[in-house]
Amino acid sequence: MATFYLLPPRSCLEQALSDILARLLPGLPLPAETWEAITDRVGAAANWPADVFLVPRDDLPDGEPVGEALSAAFGAEPGDRVVEVSLARGPSAARSWLLGSADVSSLSAAR
Repeated sequence: MATFYLLPPRSCLEQALSDILARLLPGLPLPAETWEAITDRVGAAANWPADVFLVPRDDLPDGEPVGEALSAAFGAEPGDRVVEVSLARGPSAARSWLLGSADVSSLSAAR
C-alpha cells in the first residue's frame, strides 16, 4: 500500500526551509525552488520506497474531500495511508489515517 504525505502548501514549505537554511548558511543564496531541490536529494539519498508520495496541499483541488482528491489526482486507493503534516509543533503536527475500503472518502483513524 502507498503512503501519501499531505504537506502544507508549497509557499509555507519554501518559507520554512528558507528560514532553516538562512540560519545554517547565512549569506549564501538559496537555490530556486528550494523545496523540490531538497526533497529530490533527500529522497534519493534516503532511498525512499517508490510508493511514498509527498503532496503539497496546494496540489489538490479546492473544496474536494482529501481522500477523493488524492484518488483522482494521484491514484490513491482504499487501504493507502495518508499522513497529514502540519508545520505546528507538538503531538498534533501529524495525523495519520487510512483511505476507507468501502468509499475512498470515508476515513478510519490509523493512529
